[in-house]
Amino acid sequence: ATLAERQQLLKQQAEEVRNLNAIINSIEREMLRLKRQYEVAVDDRNYTGIQLIDRNDELCILYEKANVQQATLRRGELQLQQREEEIRVLDLEVARLVREIESVRRIVPKLPSFEEKLHALGGELEVERARTAQLSAKLEAPSQERRWRRLEGRDAEPEDLAAKIALLDERLADKNEQLLEKELVLEEVTNLAARLRAQAIERRDGTLELAKGVNDVQARLKATTRKMMAAVSELSMYQATAMKLTHDNTAASEALETMRHRLQAGQPPSDEVELEWQRYSFTLDRKADDTVAAAAAAAAAMGDGVARDGALVSSTAEPRPNAYIPDDLGIPKPYGNLAPFKPTEAGSTMRHTRRPVQREIDI
Repeated sequence: ATLAERQQLLKQQAEEVRNLNAIINSIEREMLRLKRQYEVAVDDRNYTGIQLIDRNDELCILYEKANVQQATLRRGELQLQQREEEIRVLDLEVARLVREIESVRRIVPKLPSFEEKLHALGGELEVERARTAQLSAKLEAPSQERRWRRLEGRDAEPEDLAAKIALLDERLADKNEQLLEKELVLEEVTNLAARLRAQAIERRDGTLELAKGVNDVQARLKATTRKMMAAVSELSMYQATAMKLTHDNTAASEALETMRHRLQAGQPPSDEVELEWQRYSFTLDRKADDTVAAAAAAAAAMGDGVARDGALVSSTAEPRPNAYIPDDLGIPKPYGNLAPFKPTEAGSTMRHTRRPVQREIDI
């Protein structure tokens, strides 16, 4: 019976080896399929990245063209505004000239009277000029000491005055040059700020859409990367499982061959099997002894008889602690460290006490 069980166990192990081989083959096929899927996903990602770079380049070119068109349009608008401003100024000048012509036309009939008044005023002017010259001569005459005072110091030489004037001219030229440079810088900064402000306003919507598109592409790329990482992790797990199963299969095959050689040599398949067989035999023997002892104890407890020489004999004697014990073992002390005494009868409270369960002892 034991040999048949061992053969059945060997058959089960061989069947398990075949099942493990089938699992390993399926896992290898799954690994190949995942590898192909991974390669396809990598190719798709690379192609998508190339397409994204191309689209970004095209988008940059379109933005540059749009910027050039917008700059041309703004320059045209500025020129148009300047021409309109010039037209307005010319219209104002024409209106002023028309008003002057009208006023001159109104004055033309009064020209004779104006000429007479002009001659009269000219005579008065000559008289006043002569009187002014006379008064100036009196004022500048040195004989009148109350009308002048001497000024201290000396008059500068013409050469000094010329040098000072040249120095002042150079300083004035430097200041004008610095002022011109600052005006040019200010104009450039103002134009650049206006252009940047206009570009920022124009590109606000496009930048938002582009940012959303880039975020979507990055999200899809991250999701694809996570999936690929999960697939690689699962592939690694399958590889580890396959390697473990291959190792277990090899170990089981070697153990099976060893068991076959030992069985052919008339030996137990292995030391563990031999030890298990010994335990099983010991358990069977112990169960048989326990069965005989339990039958004897039950018969003694019922008071129907006692066992003598393997047979039940009717007796009315009270059972003793040392009954049915061989002389070489002696009287046991089942009541602890106290002296042997006769236990009292079990009371009614014993129905609440659970009977102990005998446990098998493994040796």
